Amino acid sequence: MTTQIINHHIDHPSAWKSSDFKSQDDYAIDLEPRHLKALDVALGKARKTGLEIDDITKANFPLDDIQDFIDQVAHELMDGRGFMMIRGWPVDQYSLDDIGLMYYGFGAHFGKAASQSVIGDRLGYVMDHSDRDPLERAYRNKHELSLHTDFNELIGMLKIRRAAKGGESQYVSAIAVHNEIFATRPDLLAPLYEGFFYHRRGEETPGQEPITPHKVPIFSSVDGVLSCRFIETYMPPAAKELGVDMPADLVEAIAYFQEIAARDDFKLNMLVEPGHMTFSNNFVILHARSAFEDPSNAAEKKRLFLRLWLVTKARLVVVCLAPPRVVRTSQKSRYTMPIRSPSRKGARRFMREPRGLTTRADPITSAKP
Repeated sequence: MTTQIINHHIDHPSAWKSSDFKSQDDYAIDLEPRHLKALDVALGKARKTGLEIDDITKANFPLDDIQDFIDQVAHELMDGRGFMMIRGWPVDQYSLDDIGLMYYGFGAHFGKAASQSVIGDRLGYVMDHSDRDPLERAYRNKHELSLHTDFNELIGMLKIRRAAKGGESQYVSAIAVHNEIFATRPDLLAPLYEGFFYHRRGEETPGQEPITPHKVPIFSSVDGVLSCRFIETYMPPAAKELGVDMPADLVEAIAYFQEIAARDDFKLNMLVEPGHMTFSNNFVILHARSAFEDPSNAAEKKRLFLRLWLVTKARLVVVCLAPPRVVRTSQKSRYTMPIRSPSRKGARRFMREPRGLTTRADPITSAKP
């Protein structure tokens, strides 16, 4: 059983195409001196009180002087395009530990940092480790990553060091892709809303099976609000282990989905520079990366991003097909999702229709009240 298919064009800022932007300035904001001062003051207070990364919260990393800026960014992510760039992070003026703490504290004003892997890293260091282990996860190797979504609601990527060659980033609006499929091949929406089983690929918790007990939809909707969850590489391994073939109509639909997303008028290509941060809503925006080469194997020379996965307090309505129901995510763990009551503000914002975006929890995990 799937959620209701949205059979109309979604007119919303999140349904953007790369052809809508004349330059980077159309989707970027520059940090001003007052922003940098506020971040520096908050960092100083955190260091003075001996706070470590895992201790940082919105309360103990106050940014009251730039609340207007935080509200502007949050609005763009949750009610606007779902994607933006923040330029001017002073990555060359602070130690890596300090810039990491500053960045983590900034992120705390948008949500709670979630674990990014079984090693429990809530501030991810995205760099190549394949020289030590060729089988490292995607964010720890140098190979090309196809367009996909990650876990949790918001993703922040702060560039620290560039590669010697390659490593370009790509972003695509899943809402725009849905619009194009509706306009040209609406018959392919049904299999995308049904989805397929996912292989957890070693990221399962104790007691979990390696294959999801439910199908994970690529597109899903609640009250007319669309979200996307897409990791194509998790489906074929699931089919192989289950001893079944993926449905032919789903294979065709995925191929068409990827064909549209790869088009130049849809895909936004960029070489993110040190000090630039991309910030995106994971359930409306797909992202990818080209392969890259580092200048050397020395850790301090390698291409590096700092990554945040953030669980937000607002708009936590999710779709979980085990069986279909609306549940709420816990901010304590990405692995369990007990029901919680929505805030009035979040409920009001969510219920506006029609909308072009929502956030969804990780459907790879089991949702049990």
